[in-house]
Amino acid sequence: MGNPTKKNFCVSIGGSILSKENGINVKYVEELAGLLRKKVKTAKFIFIVGGGYSSRLYIRSTRSIISNNAILDQIGIAFTRINAIILKDLLSEFNVYPNIVTTMEELSSGIMLSDIVIMGGMIPGITTDSVAMLACEIMNCKEMINVSNESYVYDRHIREKGARKLAKLNHQQLVEIANKCDDRTAGSNFILDFFAAKIAKRSNINILFVNDRIKELEKALDGKKHDGSIVKD
Repeated sequence: MGNPTKKNFCVSIGGSILSKENGINVKYVEELAGLLRKKVKTAKFIFIVGGGYSSRLYIRSTRSIISNNAILDQIGIAFTRINAIILKDLLSEFNVYPNIVTTMEELSSGIMLSDIVIMGGMIPGITTDSVAMLACEIMNCKEMINVSNESYVYDRHIREKGARKLAKLNHQQLVEIANKCDDRTAGSNFILDFFAAKIAKRSNINILFVNDRIKELEKALDGKKHDGSIVKD
């Protein structure tokens, strides 16, 4: 059984980080493994993995023949779990829980037995960021680290004229921005969905947004200043 004194970290890895047009981003996983070798003696990790390029490709190509959004979400969830399986195998040198966790009940037992637990999507209608927030609640993590291509929250949709990035914002600001920008379309790609923002607000979970540079993730894990937005009341 794992060391109960280790600190739990919940990290949501955007699918766009792992799943590229030419396949899995092996370089990033290798760098992540290097970081974990320094951290697993004192910490445990819950990684929640998104769908990325492969998920969006299949959802786009299927939308013309399947109009049911719940089914399109299920397709996306399947790809998040494929990415999770690949990540689990690439991190096999560590004490990784042998299953891809699909319920919060299994998360609780899995993190007791292992140093690393890996999850994908859970149910239609919510993103893997929402899964990460629920995992934080279950495990009483007061901080979630969100890894994506964009490390800053903007005051409006990033493609809108005059969009301004925010280094710091509170939970209510994030909820309001997510409410404007997140349309809950299957395969959509916004920095954090509305449901996740509401969960973070109700449980006062801080959110650290980081980009794909491993050094920035390391800074966030160490509580040091990093290049990205911080959501904190």
